Amino acid sequence: MAAYQFEGQDIVAPFRITSNEPVFSSDTVSLKIRRVKQGAQRWELEFGVTMTDASSFLADTVSTFDTTTTMEMPQLNVRGETISSGTSTSTVSTSGDHGTNDSTIALTGSNGTINKGRFVKFANHNKVYLVTATYNGTGTLNIYPGLRQVVPGGTQLQYLDGTVTFTAYRDITNISGIIFTDGVLSEAGTINLIEAL
Repeated sequence: MAAYQFEGQDIVAPFRITSNEPVFSSDTVSLKIRRVKQGAQRWELEFGVTMTDASSFLADTVSTFDTTTTMEMPQLNVRGETISSGTSTSTVSTSGDHGTNDSTIALTGSNGTINKGRFVKFANHNKVYLVTATYNGTGTLNIYPGLRQVVPGGTQLQYLDGTVTFTAYRDITNISGIIFTDGVLSEAGTINLIEAL
């Protein structure tokens, strides 16, 4: 994984990205399976950090657990290499208005590809989306989940390294402070972040 940070501390593996999308499943009398989705989805991150400044990290943890935090959204790895943004390096915007739940987005301004598996955002809201098919510079960009809110035409797509931010709350069920293992080394345990919707 490329070097990513959370509140000034380097993130270390293992690192987990979870898509939390409630699905209800039931078996009928004839043993058919029925599944229904609510349409709500959020990303949840779980990771550890290396401690270079334990006292500041502890103070920040206990004083800001009730507010949102922002970090660069880590991009997925394939065979040890971070998925690149593709060959496109231009400013890319939506072409026309797109409504709630749209999962195919018309773009304009791309001069190359945006790879499948890339996390992206739209400039008018904080939701993070996953590219589900490589975009080759024409046609539409396929994303998961569908749009959480309306995206007007001309809205910039954030997809280049350093531009996709993840806004989240800290999961308060495991905030336990910092563990000192020998008086010098310290760790914060597992940090869980829940996407702020």
